Amino acid sequence: MLTYVVMPCLDEADLINGAIASLGFGDGTATPDTHFVAVDNGSSDGTLDILTRLRDRNPSRIHLFHERERGFVPPRRRGVAAARELAGAAGVDPATVLILQADADTIYKAGYVAAMRAAVKRGVMLEGATRRPPDFEAAHPGYVAAERLVDAEVEPLQAADEDEVVVDDKVCGFLLADYLLWGGLFEEVALSGDRIHAETTRMFIRAKLRHSARKIRVNPAGAASSRRRVAEDPWLHYATVGFPREASWLRSRGHWAQTTASDIDAFAERVLRGGELEAVRLRRAHQLTLFRYLPALVDSLRPQSNDLEAPGDVMAVLAELPPRSADEVATSPSLALMDVLSLIDVQPSLLAGSPPC
Repeated sequence: MLTYVVMPCLDEADLINGAIASLGFGDGTATPDTHFVAVDNGSSDGTLDILTRLRDRNPSRIHLFHERERGFVPPRRRGVAAARELAGAAGVDPATVLILQADADTIYKAGYVAAMRAAVKRGVMLEGATRRPPDFEAAHPGYVAAERLVDAEVEPLQAADEDEVVVDDKVCGFLLADYLLWGGLFEEVALSGDRIHAETTRMFIRAKLRHSARKIRVNPAGAASSRRRVAEDPWLHYATVGFPREASWLRSRGHWAQTTASDIDAFAERVLRGGELEAVRLRRAHQLTLFRYLPALVDSLRPQSNDLEAPGDVMAVLAELPPRSADEVATSPSLALMDVLSLIDVQPSLLAGSPPC
């Protein structure tokens, strides 16, 4: 199957060689029908030079494009459009073209591409499995323990993998034909004027509501994502479970990159000693809203949801959300995201209890 690995790049000179090599393009282990599509988003640190050299060494399989508009959606969308152009020039049917999204700060496990290729089906969103880099766990065991303080309680309450709607952008894949059917990646803007992130999640919500798309967890397709976001702001990454919140939410909390890399262990120690109760509350709330209540909300909008049976806490949350039609949410999937996430601050008492398993 013709496969395009699409990677947006912005000032990734320190990391990109490792990411590309892990996908098999540095040492030539990638299969002949697998191509790498890099989209530079305006790098100024030498990333473009690295990509240019790689492309010049193997121009038939490594492709370099540019996207001037900064953000999450523009370079990913440009990359898929480029893959479509390349596949079209080769006369390949979009139904037999696999798109794999990747990030430059991630190391992919051996066999990642092959595992995704083996799992692909029509109408399915593929999602690989991510883990922490082993060296991060060794360097910051306190932070890992602080995560488990919340996650061990909340993970049993989350929806099953196949029912989740949040998609990890850097370890997912889909057929090009499905991407076109689903409407592709698109921008949405909050009332505050901020761009809303989680672009692949929003596309999948639309696909699920309009085309009954499914998600498959491809556990053999593993990747270790960089923990640099933790280093940049331990409090923020911890409190949001790494989910990219909009800028207005950060401003409303009076928080904007208030901590630094040297604070990782100090922050973790405060959590474990009970000194970061708000961060713990927010982490628990984000876990519940994104992985318990959001899937239930999307499922409740589907035609077969008339006989929906859900636990009492789920029904209580759904009852508090604004009434939305399936078409309304499919048109603007950010409505579902913003509705459930707003509960974290508007109605925290709904998320304060201990939902039954």
